[in-house]
Amino acid sequence: MSDYRDLMTELAATVTRRATNLAIAERAYHDGMAAAAAELRRAEQDAKETDRRAAAAACAVVEVDREAERLWLDLQRTRVWPGQRPGAAPEPAPATAQPPLDVDDDASIAMLARVAHRIHGGPPRIALGDNRKLPALVPPLLPLVGAAATAITATMASALAALATLDPPGAGVLRLLGWLAYFASPFAGIPIATTWARRRWSARLDTGGVALIVLGGLTALSALIVTLA
Repeated sequence: MSDYRDLMTELAATVTRRATNLAIAERAYHDGMAAAAAELRRAEQDAKETDRRAAAAACAVVEVDREAERLWLDLQRTRVWPGQRPGAAPEPAPATAQPPLDVDDDASIAMLARVAHRIHGGPPRIALGDNRKLPALVPPLLPLVGAAATAITATMASALAALATLDPPGAGVLRLLGWLAYFASPFAGIPIATTWARRRWSARLDTGGVALIVLGGLTALSALIVTLA
């Protein structure tokens, strides 16, 4: 009987150990499945974030390429010495030939801003298709700019004409330059105002602004003609 009781006790202990081990294994299985599911969710989130960053980088590359092409066209239109005008825009180097760089969008914009500053000589216009307007107080000053430029140009033309009357060598050329300066004097303020608007406000003069400059120039020229007559 004692042997039978020992066997029953050992059998009960074995069953208890089996149940305990089975519960531990089942709990480990569920914990492993939960950890695997959490890891899968993190991987999916990382993949979505990577796709989003890749799409944003692709859009940034397209925008930077467009801006670089626009800057290259501006560079081609810039006045340079003969023989130094740039040709077609160079092709970008292959990605495998470039060192890995960690450049964000702000750094790209700053780089393009420096290039635009060197081309235009003033505050760059980075936004694509952006054409800023002049401040409201500037257009009333445009006739004054045209009048001042016309007065200076017409005065120089008068000086050339007066010098030509002394019959120096090349008097005909001086007389021709004087008459050309007279005819061009009402438009002398246009390049000055255009450069001022581009460098100060990154803006372009519209037809109304050019008309105001010419109107001021014609008024100043008429006043000079009446005064000198």
